[in-house]
Amino acid sequence: MTEQPVIVQKISWINLCPWVLIFKTFSIAAGTGVLVFALVGLLLSPLGWVVSEKVFLEESSNRSVELTEIVESNNSPYRSIFVPARSYYFSNPVSGGELNGPQLVFRQIERPFEFIFSSEASLREFAYFLFGGIWTVLVWSFAGLAIVRISLLRLTRNERIGIDDGFAFAMGNWKTAVGSIGIPLLAVLLLCVPGALIGLLMNFGFGAFIAAVLWVFVLLFSGLAALLLLGLMFGWPLMVASVGCEGQNSFDAMTRGYAYTLQRPFHYAFYGLVAILIGSFAWFVVGGLTQGVFEMSSWSSSWGANIFQPDRLDQIVAGVDGNGDELSGWKQTGHTIIQFFNATLKTLAAAFVYGLFWCMASAIYLVLRFDVDETEMDEIFLVDEKRTYQLPPLKTDSNGIPQIQKTTPAESGEPSPTESPSPEHE
Repeated sequence: MTEQPVIVQKISWINLCPWVLIFKTFSIAAGTGVLVFALVGLLLSPLGWVVSEKVFLEESSNRSVELTEIVESNNSPYRSIFVPARSYYFSNPVSGGELNGPQLVFRQIERPFEFIFSSEASLREFAYFLFGGIWTVLVWSFAGLAIVRISLLRLTRNERIGIDDGFAFAMGNWKTAVGSIGIPLLAVLLLCVPGALIGLLMNFGFGAFIAAVLWVFVLLFSGLAALLLLGLMFGWPLMVASVGCEGQNSFDAMTRGYAYTLQRPFHYAFYGLVAILIGSFAWFVVGGLTQGVFEMSSWSSSWGANIFQPDRLDQIVAGVDGNGDELSGWKQTGHTIIQFFNATLKTLAAAFVYGLFWCMASAIYLVLRFDVDETEMDEIFLVDEKRTYQLPPLKTDSNGIPQIQKTTPAESGEPSPTESPSPEHE
């Protein structure tokens, strides 16, 4: 008996290489719903940082160069994205340039907490980063959760939901997302209390000896805090994704984030590297297109603007005249309007990167969940509109035995089997 040749008609790349799911996030990130919620997050985030700067920081003349750059970046919705690649980690050199991508978003959101736990920060700087960091968590727990929900339904069920559905889900679950990130931060704070109390003993002569004896406990509690921060540093996007996928409480979402991060660290690192590479090329296209729009606008406008004065366009765009003085009158108004439109275009481009980051976090969560829990990637928590039914009325017969009384269609509010449903039910 001869064997018939087997012809492979199609390869299921999802089953063979589950991480190719990350490639599907590009089209999702370009969707209207994702861009809208990313814009909401981008526009709300600087508000909290501006308030924190006004309340806690001194005048700009007294700040260091590094702090000044950080404040300017926090106060702008797009400045953290349109920066030199050398300013951030994980930049990818390509053709003499460097690529950036979703890692910029990751860096921008978690950077405040690096300064919170820095011993070099002053009390004012600590308060500035603490308030701004909390505000950032609140904003992106809402906006990120809405994006995650939209992305997860597309990735698992290929189902599109509107902005209203994403908003409703985020409104009902953003506190859970905040709690999943806040629980380990609160635990770290409590673990630092013993160290602070032992540190007080060092202010006395004999107390320094007692503190030295108890130093082993400081190391123990600090080690637990460092472990919590390590898992939180890389696991917080998974915690938000867990809330969007599973509909769990804060503690369950937190434990899933830590479990997937610590149980599969090399898998997570590989998926993150894939996301950085392909996300960087996506930003290479979007950022290059944005820069090309600016250059084309300047090139075409210079034909008319520089007829009588060679550098007129540069002066209006920069807002200064040939002597370095600020423009006045209608020229200054024109400069302001041009800057507004340019900033709007940069914000839209930055919104794509932020949306892509959360979409990729959703895909990585599904793949890690499949690796750790062996849960199929098409399983997701669904918010169903539950219909409540009342118990049917009882009626006693002639023998005193209660019987179920049948309701007529008019009483139940439903059409009878012989009646066609009205247009309202269709």
